Amino acid sequence: MEFDYFVTPQWLFEHHDDQDLVIVDVSAPMPTQDIDYHQRYLERHIPGAHFFDLDEIADKTTSLPHMLPSDTLFSETLTQLGISNNTTVILYDIGNLFSAPRGWWTFTTLGCHKVRILAGGLQAWIESGFPLEQGDVTSIPALTPFVVKRHDQRCVNQQQVLNNITTKQRQIVDARSADRFYGRAPEPRPGLRGGHIPESKNVPWDLLVTNGQLKENAQLKQIFEQADVDLSQPIIVTCGSGMSAAILFLALAILGCQDIALYDGSWAQWGAVNTLPCVCV
Repeated sequence: MEFDYFVTPQWLFEHHDDQDLVIVDVSAPMPTQDIDYHQRYLERHIPGAHFFDLDEIADKTTSLPHMLPSDTLFSETLTQLGISNNTTVILYDIGNLFSAPRGWWTFTTLGCHKVRILAGGLQAWIESGFPLEQGDVTSIPALTPFVVKRHDQRCVNQQQVLNNITTKQRQIVDARSADRFYGRAPEPRPGLRGGHIPESKNVPWDLLVTNGQLKENAQLKQIFEQADVDLSQPIIVTCGSGMSAAILFLALAILGCQDIALYDGSWAQWGAVNTLPCVCV
């Protein structure tokens, strides 16, 4: 397991009380779910863990869900959680590896580089027999404020994706299910067309995950190659709202891909604009 990206429950248990280590729960619902994960956090979480709401600590100037927050909001939030630029941050979700990669992408894109994901999430922690706690956790602000260092090359907008359809400089890889990608199933968000961005390829995110963890590198590589994705060439990842695209981003990063960008608006934005090109059914 690559320590650059993941830690095991055993590692976290042994290092739980390390100085300048902060644990953060970034659990978030799938678009078809109506689950209050902050409430679930209050009911049980890893001792000392804080809750980071990906939908609230986001760009509220748009109606699109969980878009990257402003530098100021992210800096203030992390500083209040006791996170400086030198802090080791361990992120986890409920154990399905659905939202932890989005948390990882958000943190690393905004300059928090010592970030790891708990392999198997909360479920693996529980199955390992480690303790839980309830209620809120008192935050001790970091002595040194977190300074955002935004890596803009890791994110693309609607116009950049539109231009790319013409230039074909980057491959576009969509993490939605095949039924949604091909317009055979309705989108979970109302008012969106069915189909996909022209020239894009389909790698459903759940093909990459087993028991809340990414599959072995050889399996990941095979899945992408079977979808005709050239891992040596630049890639834009997309999905329904920028959440599961981060799972593809993480897998591609682990496979050594150097030029990856995430379309933050994804289909929630693209599918709502009828004038944008679409392979629709």
